[in-house]
Amino acid sequence: MSENKSPVDETTTIEIHVQSQDGSIIIFNVSPDTITKKIFKIYCKKKQMDYKTVRFLFDGKRVSPAKTIDENGLKNGDEIVAVLHQDGGGFTN
Repeated sequence: MSENKSPVDETTTIEIHVQSQDGSIIIFNVSPDTITKKIFKIYCKKKQMDYKTVRFLFDGKRVSPAKTIDENGLKNGDEIVAVLHQDGGGFTN
C-alpha cells in the first residue's frame, strides 16, 4: 500500500538569534529563503533603532541584507550580532 501524504508544503523554519550590544536577544523563526533585510528591519523597529545605522555581523563578517538566510550561510540557532555603525577612528594630531 502507498502512504497518503498531504499536499501541504512542509516549509522548514529555522531559529535565528539577533543579539544587541547590550546583550539582549530577539529570536526570529524564519524560512531559509527569507531575505535577511526583512528580519533586520523588524529587529530595528522593535529596538527603536534606525536601520541605516546598524550593522549585522555573523562570525565577525557583515551579513548581506540582500541575500536570503540560506545564501548567507546561516543555520538553525545561529546568532547575528547587531552593532551600531561608527565612522572614523583615525588618530589626529
